[in-house]
Amino acid sequence: MVLGLGYIFYFNDANNPLGVLYGTMAFLVINTVVHYYTVGHMTALTALKQLPSEIEATAASVKLPQYKLFFKVSLPCCLPAVLDIAIYLFINALTTTSAVVFLYSTNTIPASVAVLNMDDAGQTGSAAAMAVMIMLSAAVAKLVHMVVGKLFEGKTQAWRKR
Repeated sequence: MVLGLGYIFYFNDANNPLGVLYGTMAFLVINTVVHYYTVGHMTALTALKQLPSEIEATAASVKLPQYKLFFKVSLPCCLPAVLDIAIYLFINALTTTSAVVFLYSTNTIPASVAVLNMDDAGQTGSAAAMAVMIMLSAAVAKLVHMVVGKLFEGKTQAWRKR
């Protein structure tokens, strides 16, 4: 809630050049990523620390650029963590109401806030149906996450079985 109020005070200022973001979907996405950043950051750090430290030295000795090392070694090895971060951010963005209740506009009403608005308007049945749809969306996203994780597990995680 404090994050949402802070964003309102900062982005509603007429002199702020970033004020054009206020009320847009990009603004809601930025808010959610900042709000849940720490868990994703810690997950990524833990995944990177599992990689052998010699990988960078070996890449440097064969003059492999850092971006190629990232895309050919680090990213595939850390793919489960990247997928976990993505599903974590998606599901939390789908269900959060804390900061976005202050930041949405009529063009960008998140489903979680729509449930609150419907319930406040006395449309309990519609609110319950929307909540079930949110839950089903989260469940389908998690199932897709699990399938994609299994598809790539054999190719990207063979180094862990040694």
